[in-house]
Amino acid sequence: MECQYCKKILQTKSSLNSHQTKTKYCLKLQGKESIKGLFVCEGCDKDFHRKLHLTDHIKVCEYCIPKIKELLKKIEILEKEKKDWLQEKKDLVKLHSDVMQTLAKNPGKTTNIHNTLNLSVFNKSDDDIKQLVENNYNKEYLIEGQKGVARFTHSHVLKTEANQMPMYTITDKTRGNGKYKTSNSEVVIDNGMQGLTKKLHPSIKNKAINIAIIEDAMNNQDVYEGYQDVFKMDDDNSVFREEMIRLAEVGGVIS
Repeated sequence: MECQYCKKILQTKSSLNSHQTKTKYCLKLQGKESIKGLFVCEGCDKDFHRKLHLTDHIKVCEYCIPKIKELLKKIEILEKEKKDWLQEKKDLVKLHSDVMQTLAKNPGKTTNIHNTLNLSVFNKSDDDIKQLVENNYNKEYLIEGQKGVARFTHSHVLKTEANQMPMYTITDKTRGNGKYKTSNSEVVIDNGMQGLTKKLHPSIKNKAINIAIIEDAMNNQDVYEGYQDVFKMDDDNSVFREEMIRLAEVGGVIS
């Protein structure tokens, strides 16, 4: 069938009708305005009547290609960040398991001094510490890094009633050593506060990861720096020790 306006040959009446109502050059010959397509390219504003045609166009559009590449790069970065977070969580679970096994095999140097140390029993279990962290450790503590961990420890984990003796005392400010009493009244010598760190760090680190994700640490410099300081604490807890010593001096918990 021949189009009466542009003389193009079409196979069916329906294709002829479609041609005469949608084809731009034919519409121009008819003296009609072109009907804008429903599918518009965001890059060059060219319009199409079919989504498939728009999809094919976007692949070669000189305006769309850079935007697509930029979007794909962002997606790649986000996927990598997600993978890193998941790996850190996996490492944390393994770390917690390793710490628990180590503590079970070697709880620390102990001595059977029962009557010479004015200390309350360190009565916080791993579950107790985990619950305290979940309920009280927040963004403000995280931003302060290891200093924030020390403040949290002092205010929540080692907190005792007004008439009670402290649960933890600093014995050597230079080396950052401390000691505490277990439930069977054995005194544990905690060199470099490593024992206290191992009790706290798994739960703190897990909560820090969750806070960092919620607060979008990659775009929040304060949260990111605090998280990095907390994350490395099991390898280097020097800042934590210094702040614990300062808090102990203020509270008079140094023997």
